[in-house]
Amino acid sequence: MNQFPTHSRRLTLLGLGLLAAGPLAAQTPVLTSNGGTLFVNTGGVLTVNGGLTQTGAARLTTTGTATVSGDVSSAAASTLDLSTGLLSVTGNVAQAGPTAGSTGTLRLSGTAAQSLGLNGGTVPNLTVDKASGTATLANAAQVRRVLTLADAGNLATGGNALTLLSDATGTALAVNSSTGTVTGTATVQRYIDGLLNAGNGYRHYSAPVTNTTVADLATNGFTPTLTQRYNTSATPGTTTPFPTVFGYDQSRLASVTNNYAAFDKGFVVPQATDALTPGQGYAVNIGAGQLVDFQGTLGNNDLTLSLARNSGPTAADAGWNLVGNPYPAPLDYSLVQATDRSGLDAAIYVVQSSGQYTGGYRAFVNGQSTTGSNNPLIASGQGFFVRVSSGNTSGALTFRNSQRVTDYATAQTTSFQRTIADTRPALRLTLAGNSLADAWVAYAEAGASPSFEGAFDAAKLPNGHGLNLSSVAGPDQLAIDGRAAFTTATVLPLAVGVPAAGSYTLTASALTNLPAGLTAYLRDAATGTTTALAVGRSYSFSVTAAQALVQGRFTVTFSATALAATPAALAAAVSLYPNPATAQVAVSLPGVAGASTVQADVLDALGRVVLRQQASLPASGTTLTLPTAQLPSGVYVVRLTAGEVVLSRRLTIQ
Repeated sequence: MNQFPTHSRRLTLLGLGLLAAGPLAAQTPVLTSNGGTLFVNTGGVLTVNGGLTQTGAARLTTTGTATVSGDVSSAAASTLDLSTGLLSVTGNVAQAGPTAGSTGTLRLSGTAAQSLGLNGGTVPNLTVDKASGTATLANAAQVRRVLTLADAGNLATGGNALTLLSDATGTALAVNSSTGTVTGTATVQRYIDGLLNAGNGYRHYSAPVTNTTVADLATNGFTPTLTQRYNTSATPGTTTPFPTVFGYDQSRLASVTNNYAAFDKGFVVPQATDALTPGQGYAVNIGAGQLVDFQGTLGNNDLTLSLARNSGPTAADAGWNLVGNPYPAPLDYSLVQATDRSGLDAAIYVVQSSGQYTGGYRAFVNGQSTTGSNNPLIASGQGFFVRVSSGNTSGALTFRNSQRVTDYATAQTTSFQRTIADTRPALRLTLAGNSLADAWVAYAEAGASPSFEGAFDAAKLPNGHGLNLSSVAGPDQLAIDGRAAFTTATVLPLAVGVPAAGSYTLTASALTNLPAGLTAYLRDAATGTTTALAVGRSYSFSVTAAQALVQGRFTVTFSATALAATPAALAAAVSLYPNPATAQVAVSLPGVAGASTVQADVLDALGRVVLRQQASLPASGTTLTLPTAQLPSGVYVVRLTAGEVVLSRRLTIQ
């Protein structure tokens, strides 16, 4: 262990690097000069009982911990590289040179007033951990990952720009874990993920700051169009120029007469000077390349919204409220307790744009989501729909700091894992066609019933593109359907909406935890086909123009024995994935009455068997994996023999 004598007054680095691999202490001041680099490596600890000054082209690089009980200053040519470590400072910071680092943290921990000057630099993480006193920006500062107010001390902007950055690499968040706050105006950026739609489309925003207006939605390439005559037009779709920003007011369903469908009557165009009300959502038709930056006071503390649902003739279609995350951090809706959403259904609905005027909604309720990721996170700046429950005319939604995500990695992820393994039986079907897709989920949990229940089910909020898959529960259509259990008596009637005549597929995208011996089946009443469902298995069907809304045709049932099926139905139930294939292909087929084994033969263009595999065939069906890496590119036939049934499918190998 290397340690400086306690009587040392100054440490000077003149050209080569100095490595601190273990605890290292020095008294005031520490001076790095010329081109020297002071490394504090992982596990290393540097304690400076005084100030630290960098001159010339000096560099401080820390992947360990450096604590300075005094001021930190640097020349314009020097670099403060936080790297992956921690630099904790009790005095002022005057960094005239550039800052760097990927995941490191600059921590202000003095008990008196502190000044933070970064010359407009960017830090990965900034923590204000002051038991008392205020840290004040001396110039602009940008945070890439996490801004933390960890104690009672405040961070004042001092009229300087404080920006939480957002781009394709990630979005910064603010953590208020104690009573400390940011005072003054800050900027929160909101990057748009263009994966689903790289062009213009509706994105639902919510301001993560207070004291801002609708005009703040403008960017360098986008100016809100707020044509007010839309609000009173009998044919609002003909309004020119067509508005690009909308709020939502469910009371308009009863008070406004126009030719829109009931749900769409609720959209209303605000004015540029209207406040972006905290907790309220806004539908904005904006390009994926635009970066909205909200300027105001960072959202913090609890916020309760009073929400409504019409009574009378429009009650059945009413109750929808476009709300939004009021914080500069993601919101974990699984932490919103029943007491926080009094009078509301448990489900939330997040828009997913697929085109300028088309898109769908990701529903989430009770740990289940139509996306398959079961993601309860509401991003910073994100608006979403909730609904006041049937029978109520009012409800309330309370947002709390305790519902905020405080971990950067969790905030960036698009997947969500329940804290314990989800053992509930679940089935997810995906409807696809016409370059569109929509999903529906059924799951089993004690207490649920075949009727709509706000705690277990999510109503179907129709997609603007016209492709819709749901189940039917009395008068309701459900995007997520909770049942007490899956048994041989369970019947799930489906409603299939398609935008045009053509060919479509229904695919089992997830099928988990079914009771032993129980198989899920898809029944097509139009063709008499019964298909055993397995993950990845698709059923293709056609729809004529007269059948654009298909109800009563498809049903999901469950059986403990293999259901009889025609050869044509069996052939339709066989799926090959991927096709075309390269290294391997998975072949799925249902159970075949009277057969306990299946033989798979791959035949080349001359009819020769080039690959053969056998497997047992239970009543629930099976999936074989055929290795194809050694086969030349070309077109083959996969022949399946199960008892007296012979099925063939075409396979392309690349």
